[in-house]
Amino acid sequence: MSRKALVVVDYNNDFVHSDGALTCGLAGQRLDPFISRQIRLFHGRGDAVVIVNDQHQPDDEEFAIWPVHCVQGTWGSQPYGETAEVIGQLRGKPGFYELPKTKYDAFYETDLDAILRKEGVREVYVAGVCTSICVSATVQGGYFRGYRMKVFQDGVADLTEEAHHFMLRHMENIYKAEVV
Repeated sequence: MSRKALVVVDYNNDFVHSDGALTCGLAGQRLDPFISRQIRLFHGRGDAVVIVNDQHQPDDEEFAIWPVHCVQGTWGSQPYGETAEVIGQLRGKPGFYELPKTKYDAFYETDLDAILRKEGVREVYVAGVCTSICVSATVQGGYFRGYRMKVFQDGVADLTEEAHHFMLRHMENIYKAEVV
């Protein structure tokens, strides 16, 4: 059983591609080689990999706060770039999981906690976007469930550099996350 897992949060077109509805742009696009490499590395050594992406209904209440994004079945809800190719190659293989989510925290009303426990995971590495929104909410959710949370500094990005750096320190100080 795995003792570590990689959780990739919201690395999809609407958050990363230049034409995305709520994109973090180049900062997010630069993560693509790193995230795709980490997915291969974690899966290759037998650790769990969980891809968790925003998937909304067209009338989701979140659209009162944010522009319409990541509607189920649309281009915007699909994984981005080279990472999408790696996901396609690993889909259906043991230890590789894909989960939809509708809230910021990847643990909230998903099977993420059950998957990690089934895999024997105690240490969770997080990559994806946006650092100050869904990444930090996921780190908080993992911390509250007793996981040792680690955030890849080279694997997360945000809408602004200021928010990104603030939240990295916040996750270290408040959720005892290790920024690696």
